[in-house]
Amino acid sequence: MTSVNYEKDQNNIVHFIFDKPNASANLMDQEFTDAFVAAVKKLQHDDWIGIVMRSNKSTFFAGGNLEDLYKTTHENAHILNDMLTRIKSAMRTLETSGKPVVACINGAALGGGWELALASHYRVSLNQGVTLGLPEVTLGLLPGGGGTVRMTRLLGLQAALPFLTEGRQFKPVQGKALGLINEIVDTPEQLLDAAVNWIKENPSAQQPYDVKGYKIPGGKPNHPAMAQMLPIAPAMMRQKTKGTLPAPESILCVMVEGLQVDMDSALRIESRYFIELACGQISKNMIGTLWFQLNEIKAGAARPPSFEKEQVTKLGILGAGMMGAGIAYASACKGIEVVLKDVSVEQAEKGKAYSQNLLDRKV
Repeated sequence: MTSVNYEKDQNNIVHFIFDKPNASANLMDQEFTDAFVAAVKKLQHDDWIGIVMRSNKSTFFAGGNLEDLYKTTHENAHILNDMLTRIKSAMRTLETSGKPVVACINGAALGGGWELALASHYRVSLNQGVTLGLPEVTLGLLPGGGGTVRMTRLLGLQAALPFLTEGRQFKPVQGKALGLINEIVDTPEQLLDAAVNWIKENPSAQQPYDVKGYKIPGGKPNHPAMAQMLPIAPAMMRQKTKGTLPAPESILCVMVEGLQVDMDSALRIESRYFIELACGQISKNMIGTLWFQLNEIKAGAARPPSFEKEQVTKLGILGAGMMGAGIAYASACKGIEVVLKDVSVEQAEKGKAYSQNLLDRKV
């Protein structure tokens, strides 16, 4: 069993089927890297007209292995660097092969999953149940599998900023409007048919940024419009982060530096910034708190052993001040009926008005 199954159909199209053994989701780890690199090498000794990348899981592909990243230090960083170099080289081999590569996105494609999709020439997605994006910044990291470089080249520096420095996620419809998703279908069968048909109709393929004369949307950093915006961008970012979060600033560095060199050099720059962040204490703190500890809480780690789970449908809150009103709002948004009690009806009504004002703004 392997994380990447290599199959060839009657059309002479090779299918890379992602299916990590004994796991609910596909992960970009050493095991996947070995399997993916081996599959790409096998292509060199095979006859094929195109590649379909698809998943046997309910999602397309999750991100990197956070356990491995959490253990990365400056002393063993060469292991992570080797993995990044190998997988990026394999992805680059696919996209520069001259033959079409299609990603069939059947579920969430976040982090490493979206980076794999970006390395394809054509992206087909299901309409429902799919979330796309690069949320690495929310864990103190940056997209290290080519995502920072490719998103910047495809969207342009300014348009790509919120997706990279804020980790903004999006749905297939928005992805199509951005030009990142090429086709949206309703069923898994249509997903595969669309991929096969496109490969047959497009026997040769190139990434837009590999075509001679391609112009980055909005221009490179030395473009007059960019040259005016870039000097103030770090200051605006520092105003938000207060200098406590290095990841957004590192992402901006990769975006700007990467646009001034060739693709392969840009990918190396991205790897170096990524490894530096992964070795840092801030990313480890964020991964530990916002991933490992949060998942433990969601799994019930803080639940007293004598209390069984039950569905709350009505909640009483004593005190309608700042905290009580906030809890009331969060509970009501989840469909829970809330009763507020305070020293007077007027005070309770103020707590109720807090939720009313927030919802009125949203409306």
